Amino acid sequence: MARRAQPAKRKKAAPKKSTRKKSAPKKKSGGFGRLMLGGAFVAGTLSAIIAVGSMLELDRASDEFGRAADQRAPDYAMADPAPTPKLRKDYKMSEDAQVRDRTGYLVGNNEQEGNAPAEVAALPELGTTGPSQPKPQHTTPTPDVLPGGSGSDGGVNATVDDANAPWRKYAALSPNAGNAPVIAIVIDDAGLDQPRTARTVKLPGPVTISYLPYARNLQPQVNEARKAGHEVMLHMPMEPSSASIDPGPHALLEAYDRQKVLSEMNWMLDRFDGYVGVNNHMGSKFTSDPNQMRIVMEVMKSRGLMFLDSRTSAKSVGFSTANDFGVPAITRDVFIDDSDDASKIADMLAKTERVAAKQGYAIAIGHPRDLTLQALQSWIPKLKAKGFVLVPATEVLRRTSQRATG
Repeated sequence: MARRAQPAKRKKAAPKKSTRKKSAPKKKSGGFGRLMLGGAFVAGTLSAIIAVGSMLELDRASDEFGRAADQRAPDYAMADPAPTPKLRKDYKMSEDAQVRDRTGYLVGNNEQEGNAPAEVAALPELGTTGPSQPKPQHTTPTPDVLPGGSGSDGGVNATVDDANAPWRKYAALSPNAGNAPVIAIVIDDAGLDQPRTARTVKLPGPVTISYLPYARNLQPQVNEARKAGHEVMLHMPMEPSSASIDPGPHALLEAYDRQKVLSEMNWMLDRFDGYVGVNNHMGSKFTSDPNQMRIVMEVMKSRGLMFLDSRTSAKSVGFSTANDFGVPAITRDVFIDDSDDASKIADMLAKTERVAAKQGYAIAIGHPRDLTLQALQSWIPKLKAKGFVLVPATEVLRRTSQRATG
């Protein structure tokens, strides 16, 4: 039987070899690329944050300037060169009748009123005609000019009860408080930042404004403050405990000998006129030195000035040394703005009220800063309704002196 022929098996054609070279496999982007991308993003974000922060800092610049005198070295470029000490100052007083009747306010032409200069002993009572007395040519009064009581080189050798002592002569008028508790607000570091000092003068008064002696245009600033009914003190720089803090030019240092202390004090005390006394600027180290504070109190005594111990140190001997020398003195009860924070300032003002309610008076110290001035502008008008009376510092001194003497 015939077999069917089987077709021959075809050989599979060999695959054609490609002439193209195989391309290298693509590398996936690794961690380094992602890291670079992330770094660029973070850098951009930080730049934006820094830019916003810079804008915010510009907004706070004016506030920081107001705090410069208290928290860091003041701008001494603003200070005047040391003037030649003068026996008299160009201070013009008000002609208001109520001011004229106040004890110690030598208003108008003193020759017409029969009053001798403060340097002459046995002064007649104000408003009376006393015996004529020889008047040295260098102290002859002129109309509307006060003799240099607190700024006098010679001093007045006043006592607490001397009606011609500058702490009485230049005292601001005080409201009749009766038996109500009284509060004295003292604003330190005035004069250097003149715009904020001017805002301080516009506070409802009377407040006590303490001027740094190395500020510019002091006498015009002081004149405006007193014209507004405020009381004026000299804020005398003294050495702090920390060597990194600069109290300012002409500050009293613990290492000074007696003559150097007297020289610096005289420079400061002769810078302007019309102040009732002195309180210390800084001074945590100097006020703790009994020997140096005795020199200070000799000068306070000879010039008839009061002393307010700011109590920047628990070791301060300012108040006790003043008492030893018979210098009229008071001491601070509350610091209003140790912290430049609105809520904490409000807490300190509330504390001031509690202290006054408890002991009958309180002395609170603040500074010419925006938040402090805003708080006082709102707080002061509410005091009367709360049963308190705002008074100048000398009124607290009168009250405490009466208690001490019975």
